[in-house]
Amino acid sequence: MQLRPWLPLERAYAFIEEYLKNVGRPVQAFCGIEMRVPAPLTFDQWSTFNVPYLEQLRKWGLMHGALSGVCRSNIALALHPPATTSVCAFSYTAPSSAPGATFCLSGTADIGPDGIIAEGDTSPPAMQKRARYTIDVIGSSLEKLGFSWQDTTQIAIFHVHDIPNLWGPSLLGVAGETLRRGVLVHRARPPIAGGEVELEARGLRQELVVATS
Repeated sequence: MQLRPWLPLERAYAFIEEYLKNVGRPVQAFCGIEMRVPAPLTFDQWSTFNVPYLEQLRKWGLMHGALSGVCRSNIALALHPPATTSVCAFSYTAPSSAPGATFCLSGTADIGPDGIIAEGDTSPPAMQKRARYTIDVIGSSLEKLGFSWQDTTQIAIFHVHDIPNLWGPSLLGVAGETLRRGVLVHRARPPIAGGEVELEARGLRQELVVATS
């Protein structure tokens, strides 16, 4: 569900709740959110940013212990960023008799368990390494869910510095024939300062654009 125009995060919560009510879905059907932040955040700023967001999910019954039941992406646009954190899209579940499964995945940045991949380095080899990490993580997540790249309906990659051979077999080429559907490429970065690449993949049955004003 793409929002036109985007909504500041604080206003988006009420919009999402009202929209789901109007289409006859409980707020617990909310399963994905896409945000755009004004600029990358430090790890401390990121922790602070998450507090009210996770509290809202708790109010909606969408937290499972310390884990969120909602997939999320947060992107810092390099061109024309919003003045405040804004929601550009969200996803929700709905019953369907059509065959096939759908899924959302959270965006994957070039930040691993041990920190930022190739931190401080944006050379061609480093950018390839960063991209490779995000592709491997998304591929592994798809496999754990019982899916493959062929089941995706949309792939998006966010970066500013060039990634040599991005479309080659060792990087996005692993998606195979899925690339026939194209890949969205954005001049942007992950929400954590120092990150340079983020990747998203999802499998949707329907995508809508809804007016917010």
